[in-house]
Amino acid sequence: MDKPYEHFQVNEFNFIRRFGQNVSEDDLVWHRDKRDRVIYVIHVDDGWSFQEDNKLPQELHSMTSVFRIEAGTYHRLIKGKGHCVLYVEEK
Repeated sequence: MDKPYEHFQVNEFNFIRRFGQNVSEDDLVWHRDKRDRVIYVIHVDDGWSFQEDNKLPQELHSMTSVFRIEAGTYHRLIKGKGHCVLYVEEK
């Protein structure tokens, strides 16, 4: 299965993910990661949100939104308009 994003590896533990305007909402599924992550929102167009299990969605904002995800925590992105570009640090 193709990934719903473009992946750019910066170094062993850091990467950039770009979700395009044509990504399907069906591809943005609930999932868990194997490592703790800190996510920095580089650029986001209107309407994109982040949601952790049993929590309300949080609207994303360019250059100000930062969130931490513990390994094994269910979470997802909710599609908005346009693009979403994230910088990810794995711990």
